[in-house]
Amino acid sequence: MRKSFFAALATVVLTGGALVGTALPAQADAPTTLYVRQNSATGCSDQFPGTLAQPFCTISAAAAVVTAGQSVDVGGGNYRERVTIPTSGTPEQPVTFFASSGATLIGATAGFVIDGQHDVVLQNLRANGSASALPGLDLRNSSRITIEGGTFAMDTSSTAPAVQLVGVTTSTLRRFTVSGSTLTAGVTIDAASSDVLIKSANVSSSTAYQTPTGSVGVQVDGPRVSILDSRVSGFTGAAVAIGVGAVDTVVANNQIDGGRGHGVHNNGGTGTAIANNTIKDRCRDGIRVDGASSGVSVQNNVLFTNGFFSQGYCDPAFLDGVEIGVYGGAVGKTVVDYNNAHHYYGNSPQIYAWNTRMSLVAFRAASGQAAHDRETGQAGYNIDSANSAAPGYPTLDRAGSPRIDDPSMPNTGAGPVPYADRGAVETVRAPVVSFDVVLNLQAQSVTVDASASTPGLNPIASYSFSFGDGSVVTQTSPIASHTYANPDRYQITVTVTGTDGRSAAHNRLITVLRPTGTVGLRALSNRRYVSYQSGFGLRPNQAEPTTIAQFDLADAGNGRVALFSRTAGRYVAVSQFDLATLTADSMVVDVREMFTLVRNSDGTISLQAPVTSQYVTADSSGALAMSASRPTIGTWEKFLLVVVPDANRSLKALVNGRFVSADGAGTKPLIASAATASSWERFDVVDLGNGQVGLLTRVNNHFVSADGAGSKPLIANAPTASTWERFTMVRNSDGTVSFKAGINNKYVSADGAGSKPLIASGPVVSTWEKFTLG
Repeated sequence: MRKSFFAALATVVLTGGALVGTALPAQADAPTTLYVRQNSATGCSDQFPGTLAQPFCTISAAAAVVTAGQSVDVGGGNYRERVTIPTSGTPEQPVTFFASSGATLIGATAGFVIDGQHDVVLQNLRANGSASALPGLDLRNSSRITIEGGTFAMDTSSTAPAVQLVGVTTSTLRRFTVSGSTLTAGVTIDAASSDVLIKSANVSSSTAYQTPTGSVGVQVDGPRVSILDSRVSGFTGAAVAIGVGAVDTVVANNQIDGGRGHGVHNNGGTGTAIANNTIKDRCRDGIRVDGASSGVSVQNNVLFTNGFFSQGYCDPAFLDGVEIGVYGGAVGKTVVDYNNAHHYYGNSPQIYAWNTRMSLVAFRAASGQAAHDRETGQAGYNIDSANSAAPGYPTLDRAGSPRIDDPSMPNTGAGPVPYADRGAVETVRAPVVSFDVVLNLQAQSVTVDASASTPGLNPIASYSFSFGDGSVVTQTSPIASHTYANPDRYQITVTVTGTDGRSAAHNRLITVLRPTGTVGLRALSNRRYVSYQSGFGLRPNQAEPTTIAQFDLADAGNGRVALFSRTAGRYVAVSQFDLATLTADSMVVDVREMFTLVRNSDGTISLQAPVTSQYVTADSSGALAMSASRPTIGTWEKFLLVVVPDANRSLKALVNGRFVSADGAGTKPLIASAATASSWERFDVVDLGNGQVGLLTRVNNHFVSADGAGSKPLIANAPTASTWERFTMVRNSDGTVSFKAGINNKYVSADGAGSKPLIASGPVVSTWEKFTLG
């Protein structure tokens, strides 16, 4: 024990005034932090001093010795205890408990109790699984209590609220979570409690759509309680209930969703401000004001699909719910204005109540209220349209963002900030990304056009294009092109960024296949080429393989092919809606875009869709859209595969400069005798597979045949392509072509230097066996 001043003075006198032997040892300062650990390397003990090297094992041991200005650092782990904090701090030196990692109280009585204390702080502590009538957080007869973070989860057998305040004043509960599948109440604040702030909380009952009856998310019975920036879900009585003893309650910036009960129920509270909340999917009233309520303001709220609007969890016994309802003694004592309430995108009957359910128009007439209420599902009508002079109006939104004037929207609000938004969130429009992709299979390239993107609150500053193969281009212009090195499936992502830094992104999958050629499909049913036109689908209605009737044929793997419409820039696909109709609207090759190409014995092809196992059919009139709907192959399911560059071509014999003619409109042998190319001199080169082609004469739609197995002159008299009608087209180095007959492996020759009919008799390619395609 240190000497008193007078004892020290006596010592000086007795020693003749000389201070000898009076120096005292320095006293150690009390530690600022006590430690609780369960997995310390040196072990733990409730008899230890609570240092980091020698920590307590339980939180209760630290609570028993902590003093004002000290903190208790609780390490991660499960603590099977109920902690009572018996010590107070001061405003300048509170008693603080915090979890440095996940620390959780568990067990049937898990929870924290603060009774008769002040200036105590709990940070990020959790209580999980209380199964008794004891709350997870029990605050009583205390003041200046701060709860920051943490979770309080109740067992299904519990009958207590997760968080209970009894006689608590001037306290704040912030960023905490309450949960329990059968909670009777999430947070209760009794009539003896006052000046309590609930902020940024998450209170939910995951299956409380059913039980217990009358459960409440947050119950307020005392004066001057504020519930701000929180989310409340579930509960059968109400998400937020405000009772008779509640005075000047503020419920603002909250998101309240799905549950069997009301959203906000003010039952007798006076001076309540219900402002800027977003309330949806409640089975009963979104906001209900009744009983002895007076001086209640309901403004700037956004409500939709409340009041038993097709929710499967609602009780059919309650069919009287509305978006906003004022009943009983609250009629004439409640202000309703600047809300946006709706059931869906059009006007809705009976979504308000003034003692009885009615429309917005009738509510205005009956109450004299809601002059600025809106009834629309369009979020744009919430922008810059709130009343900033409304009681409880929050200057920041639920996310803590300031109010922002959107220059694209008129300022239709009221008060000092006429551009505040309705609902819990201030809409700060980001850019909206919209882009189109033009795919070129021949070039293995894409052009991405994001010109349709729209700016957000500020102009667009840049466009970033990620092409899915590691290539990224960022630029100020909205169009970019890219060439791929390899066939594959790629994801293209376009990110648009405004001058304010806000951005948005959108992506789209594409498939890049390597084409084997550009073809026309000439339907055997009417000898017309298949075309694709938007709105009309695929139809055999073109005389020539013009652009709308041209398709890139590509290998889709597994023995299947894909057809890419050159005019649409999309793959042909079986419609996802009826699994039959063909469209050309797909950028990705999957099973709907794949076809099995069947080579028929007559030189035609058929296309079978694996997704339906049906064959593609084309009616003879060309008036009906094509579909993959036939189980077997008939005439309507057969097509001639014409190589587009070699369609409607002429053949000029090199030996005499004359055009090959299907003489006599095909009734006579072919001969190189025509000075000009007319209809008798026109041919389509048909792909017959295996590197072979057929020559289809335009004049009679018959195949050229190496008659007599090649021993007779060529004549266009075969309706189908069999063995005698098959040729290999050889492209010579001088730009000419030659044709080798498959039947005898001889080359077609302009016999007699063109003076005689063509015959497959040339053993090698010489001048007589060369032709120019025109």
